Amino acid sequence: MQASETRHIMRGRVKARPTDSFNYVQSVVNRLRIVKGGMTYSEMEGSSGIHSTLLCRYVTGSTRPSIEQSELLEKTLLRRTWFRDKLKEKMTVTKDGYLDMHTVTSDPNALKWIAGEVVSRFSKTKCDRVLTAASSGISLATAIAIEMGTPVVHATHSKTSGVGRYYEADLHSRSPSEVSTLFLPGNQMSKGDSVLIVDDVATSGRTLTGLVTLVSNAGCDVCGIFVLASRSDAWKEKVSPLLPPEAKIVVLYELKGEV
Repeated sequence: MQASETRHIMRGRVKARPTDSFNYVQSVVNRLRIVKGGMTYSEMEGSSGIHSTLLCRYVTGSTRPSIEQSELLEKTLLRRTWFRDKLKEKMTVTKDGYLDMHTVTSDPNALKWIAGEVVSRFSKTKCDRVLTAASSGISLATAIAIEMGTPVVHATHSKTSGVGRYYEADLHSRSPSEVSTLFLPGNQMSKGDSVLIVDDVATSGRTLTGLVTLVSNAGCDVCGIFVLASRSDAWKEKVSPLLPPEAKIVVLYELKGEV
């Protein structure tokens, strides 16, 4: 068994290591195939410095890039490509100021791309679970979990009969003044799990604070937070003090007043 395929056995079950090199390289290949939909191999070569023949082999799957080549592709091509801008164009604001992400989170290529970005940013982070709040973040969190090879967990606003124990976290809103509750089935996480929290849009930090509380109540640790689009810095100021020092916050799009 290769080192990247090994797992730690703890508490009678398999514990995941940090995202392995296979998942990382595959995430680069998946995004490279998406880029090919809008660029010629010659254009890709001009951006990356990698010969078009080799790029073609990567895209077709006849050759896998090394980790070093994958990192080069990210720095020179994937982080600067047209597709990132195309995703941003799909984010629209409704008349009441709501940032509508459905066009993004229902697009298979968009989800593959975003999931690949997350695998890249958290490639050296141990992650046992991906957690989000139902329902807007489910497709995004599921795509990320599939790319990582990690179970996905959904916190909901109501309980389901027959599940048993739940962890709970109250969400407080000022305008209008109200309190709602997030519920997490107790059998979905095990004590000591490292949890990546995912949210499609962050503004006030209300939902993210609740998710962090659920992780803490379950006896688990937040290894990081991924937000697709951030509309303010208020949520970071609220959530950051609740996280362990090593936990990373990654935001793909900063949209403060831009959309």
